[in-house]
Amino acid sequence: MPRPFSEIAYMNIFLILKRWIEIPIHYKTLFWGFVRNEIKGRFAGSIGGFVWSLLTPLANLLIYIFVFSVVLKVRLKPMETGTDSFAVYFLTGLLPWTAFSEALSSATDAFLSRANLITKVAFPLEILPMSGVIVPFCLNGLGFLMFLIYLIFKGYFHMVWIWLPLVVTVHMVFTLGMVCLIASLSVFLRDIKQFIGTALSLWFFLTPIIYPLSMVPEKLRWAIKINPMYPFIELYHQVLLHHFISFTMLAYALGLMLLCFVGSVIFFERSKYAFADVL
Repeated sequence: MPRPFSEIAYMNIFLILKRWIEIPIHYKTLFWGFVRNEIKGRFAGSIGGFVWSLLTPLANLLIYIFVFSVVLKVRLKPMETGTDSFAVYFLTGLLPWTAFSEALSSATDAFLSRANLITKVAFPLEILPMSGVIVPFCLNGLGFLMFLIYLIFKGYFHMVWIWLPLVVTVHMVFTLGMVCLIASLSVFLRDIKQFIGTALSLWFFLTPIIYPLSMVPEKLRWAIKINPMYPFIELYHQVLLHHFISFTMLAYALGLMLLCFVGSVIFFERSKYAFADVL
């Protein structure tokens, strides 16, 4: 008796996802080669080289803390934000957002900038969006690590931080789905590169990073809550500042991650065979 179409479709999706998981393992030399080259390319020609990946986030952290804590002295309500320091609240959301936005900004060139390689060499194309996510998360992760050390020094450490690796992982997989979709669409729609910068700027201000949700008029909060980045930023705030985790929010983030990643991967699998013709 032939298997139903839905069962075949589910099996195909499972095999595709399994392939994405296996590629960094089976092609680890090639994968980490792309990652190293992309990191080296960012600092090519500079005297400081990789040292800038440490100095730049450290300088930004010190500037934000000085401006918002010493000069402007902005204060928040700890019951609403988990801290009375605007700098701490702001950086808790800004650092994850920066990694996300950098990955999306470079996604438009993930395939386009390597057109000659794609059309002449046979290799798993999945490596390109993967490396495009790993690099910004690793580089911005250095700044995030410095920030965590600062939070520990200020007395924010709590055992709930044990959930942080899961939150970062879910955030990264969601970002990978977005990068894969944008990179694939950019092969056919070159205008996306011009659009993505404006879209990210608007998206940033619609995400509760520079303001808590409680400051938004109640009748407009639904618009913030349907923002795909809202649950991820909120989870960072909950774990690092409020010292609890909402499993409802975690389930919301997991659902968005699966929907985005699976949908993007399916689109990529259906369109990648046309890349060589378009590129």
